[in-house]
Amino acid sequence: MSQYRLLVNHELLLYLRELERAAPTQPDGLRARELRALRAGLRAIANGDEADFEGKRLRFATHDLSDCAEIKLPVIPETRGSQELGASHRLVYREFQPEDGGPPYREAVCFEHRKNDRPFEVAAKRLGREAAVRRNTLKSYGASSDIAPIRQSLPADLRIALAAASGVAPASGAVRSGPHIRNPRVTQRHGPPSREL
Repeated sequence: MSQYRLLVNHELLLYLRELERAAPTQPDGLRARELRALRAGLRAIANGDEADFEGKRLRFATHDLSDCAEIKLPVIPETRGSQELGASHRLVYREFQPEDGGPPYREAVCFEHRKNDRPFEVAAKRLGREAAVRRNTLKSYGASSDIAPIRQSLPADLRIALAAASGVAPASGAVRSGPHIRNPRVTQRHGPPSREL
């Protein structure tokens, strides 16, 4: 089992906090089930257990998410006729090479119901991916399985946010592992940067 440092997209973190507030009001309700599934999914990608959740590397379709992967999480039992449709929700994430000698990073991008390809639309929006536009060739760092995302270099916005959280200015691309990001003063083109959990 591999260990990864977990980053959570700002919008997903807000949704997680919303679920944490709503779940106690209806312990068997939809929000409580979503919270349990999301937490299980975050644990799975942090521990490298994506195979236990039908993990799959994504590809270029409507949007180029070929640097991402998904895991499938059951929240709502769904059937068509007498046939079960499988896990109702998807957690989309990507992976980054560490620059500080520590474990690699995994960034949870979105957690959505699978209907109408919503997870992929939301992930593309959060990552600033335009429809029908292929990304430049992906440069892979380290070994990767068919179900894990292709490990990429750490993007500048995440590097800066991690450095700010650790109280160290980025020098020569180096970043130290630090405490959880509470309130970074760094923004990125498509919203606030992800936060480390």
